[in-house]
Amino acid sequence: MVFELPLGLMLLALPGLLLVTVCAWIYSLYQEDVSIVDAAWPVMHLVAISTYIVTANIDSPVALSLLLMVSVWAVRLAWYLVVRSRHQPEERRYRRLRNRHTNFEFKSLYLVFMFHGAFVWMISSGFAVVAQATSVQWTSLHSLAVLLWLFGLVFETVADHQLHRFNQLVLRDRQTLNTGLWRFCRHPNYFGEFCIWWAWFIYAIPTNNAAILLAPVLMSILLFKVSGIVRMEREIFQRRADYGAYKASTSCFLPWMPREKVRDSLN
Repeated sequence: MVFELPLGLMLLALPGLLLVTVCAWIYSLYQEDVSIVDAAWPVMHLVAISTYIVTANIDSPVALSLLLMVSVWAVRLAWYLVVRSRHQPEERRYRRLRNRHTNFEFKSLYLVFMFHGAFVWMISSGFAVVAQATSVQWTSLHSLAVLLWLFGLVFETVADHQLHRFNQLVLRDRQTLNTGLWRFCRHPNYFGEFCIWWAWFIYAIPTNNAAILLAPVLMSILLFKVSGIVRMEREIFQRRADYGAYKASTSCFLPWMPREKVRDSLN
């Protein structure tokens, strides 16, 4: 197995990524809220993979199937994040960044939007590897990857729906969601996202290029250590008095039966 980044192909995605980045930033100036970058994140992935496949491998069923999977994931996630953010204040992590920087409106172009764009460009390397592998034929690994991707997509969609419904309740700032998928782990949406990215890794294994490891490893670090579980656990624990009991009884990431009975948050 070799390690080879298809930089020539990846460079072709930069103009589209820059366009999405700047458009999202301009919209954030109008809204006075940079949270729109979260919804732009999956759109950036869709722009990158579309560029790679249209340019390099438009006739391959393997490449086109990956494009379909990324499209479904990106549209679903972007729509959910737009709906979630409507009539809501700016995300806490962005408010903290705004408070630390003068002229944040303009600095956010590179502190937030270009940073996200650069990260997407880097982890889109796996998509570029698949697009460039014109000789790869469909294998059982592709079928396995599609099944894992579908499982992760459904799992994350259900978890997001349950959380969105719970967040409409008056008591959401004082209670913790512990029903549905959230009964079996504290971050089922992140578990679903984790499955999706590792499914795409499995999908790309027949390319025999170790560069496909870059995306799932970086996304796992992001989910576990950067903007995902660690940050969420710290913020929720400070806001919700019942989170300590929920944390003690419920698996963090892998779905599992609760260790002890906790009171239903919807009753």
